[in-house]
Amino acid sequence: MCIVLRYSVNGVIKWESVGKIPEVTKDMAHALLAKRKKQIRLGQMDMHRTDIPTLKEFSSEFVSHQRDIKQNRSWKKDEAHMKRFIKIFGSKKLTEITVVDIDNYKRKRVKQVKEATVNRELSALRKLLNLANKRKLLHGENTVSESGLFKSESQRMRVLTEEEEKRLLNSSSPHLVPIIKMALLTGMRLSEILTLLWTDVNLETNLITIRAEISKSKKSRRIPISGTLRKLLLEQKMKNYKSGHVFVTHLGVPYSPNNPSALKRAFTTARRKAEIEDFRFHDLRHTAATRMAENGASIIAVKEILGHADIRTTMKYFHPGDSLTKAVEILANFN
Repeated sequence: MCIVLRYSVNGVIKWESVGKIPEVTKDMAHALLAKRKKQIRLGQMDMHRTDIPTLKEFSSEFVSHQRDIKQNRSWKKDEAHMKRFIKIFGSKKLTEITVVDIDNYKRKRVKQVKEATVNRELSALRKLLNLANKRKLLHGENTVSESGLFKSESQRMRVLTEEEEKRLLNSSSPHLVPIIKMALLTGMRLSEILTLLWTDVNLETNLITIRAEISKSKKSRRIPISGTLRKLLLEQKMKNYKSGHVFVTHLGVPYSPNNPSALKRAFTTARRKAEIEDFRFHDLRHTAATRMAENGASIIAVKEILGHADIRTTMKYFHPGDSLTKAVEILANFN
């Protein structure tokens, strides 16, 4: 049995199907009806608008926006997520995608994949609806935001031990070893490493510049070159002196930052050979950050090196217990 809402907009009776029992409860239906009535009072629903696109129609515009305007490197993932949603909501107008629809999607999808995967998919849809809102194609709350994402468990933090590092490097191919070392010595993201050019590396001032166009935050930053890192870069320069890229494949061609699958496969092979469980390439960045934090680097320095936009992201690597004790001991010295 299907639950249908009935309400009037500008004297026109509208019937809206919101789902079947028991997927939609009476409380859910009443909440949605209350929302519709509020939208009507605020003039946010217009029965005569014909310019509201369907999800299928607007998805291509959204993907183009992510790729060309936002220049988001993950636009292909957004495109893949949209293909999934088009199969389910494609024929619905954007204003017809309800909180109940999102709730039902979450309930069914989480039986197939992890909650984190569902959250990533819904985050893409939320971005699409936000864009539509900015373009006056939607009014009021974003239905994905209203439904909410799954509450994530405590932040996953996998850090490589020194013993694991030795095993990983010994198990890696010659072209993978310097890339792993680069991540551990700088905390750089994989995409930043693969797109690093020799023009970004200044061995006279000992600084690496992460260009804004390859940075996740879209802001440039500089990373100092340590003695160990300098040696690694000089070795790469001798091997890749003909290439403009610091790191190239075994064939001598640049890696594709938008599709680093070959390198990730090589990393997975090395990790399995080294018998290291539950470890991703991105965890090398976590490892670098944790090592800096646990060995006296300031939170501001770590934030700048990693390129975090919000210092709260950096704070997860710092454990305040010892620093609090040191802080009050400093105060005691003044008495």
